[in-house]
Amino acid sequence: MKNLVPLVILTLGVLQFSCSKEGPAGPQGNPGPQGPAGAAGSAGPAGTANVMYSAWFLTGASGWDTVTNAANYGAYATYDKAAASVTQDVIDNGIVLAYMKGDPTTGLADDVFPLPYTIGPGFGFTDHWDFVLNTVANIRFLYKSDFPWTPTELGGISFRYVIVPSGVPTGRIRDPRKMTYDEVCDAYGIPK
Repeated sequence: MKNLVPLVILTLGVLQFSCSKEGPAGPQGNPGPQGPAGAAGSAGPAGTANVMYSAWFLTGASGWDTVTNAANYGAYATYDKAAASVTQDVIDNGIVLAYMKGDPTTGLADDVFPLPYTIGPGFGFTDHWDFVLNTVANIRFLYKSDFPWTPTELGGISFRYVIVPSGVPTGRIRDPRKMTYDEVCDAYGIPK
């Protein structure tokens, strides 16, 4: 029996080391049959395919009307931008946002300001930019000031608009009128 114990230990040791080695991988087998289709996933958040936006645009000096429309709004100047996406339904039920950049009084040509925008109180002047949806297919930009720029100076400011039609579900997106420009761009996939 004494001789049997070392023999059993030796045999187990040999088996352990000989079993731990793996041989080369065999050839890959044929693909199996196509499995059944999985269960349908839950619906994702609503898309924003119907949100419309303009590129940044300059008005040019000749676009600003300082006579015809201005008095109707108590403004120094107005600028009409044709916007076919401004339908009666958008005017009645949608959301239109407008932005400007290039305000020379700030020295920050790339800063974006949501309209309405006012600058100057405390500096001896007040400039105010805004917009109205006065007719279908048009956005009218307004400029009011107690020390106004010339139309040439106004022509160097860039504007852009974003239209969220009434049928676009907002889902988890909060009211775009309460969002920053960057948040609006991120929420609706708009290039900045």
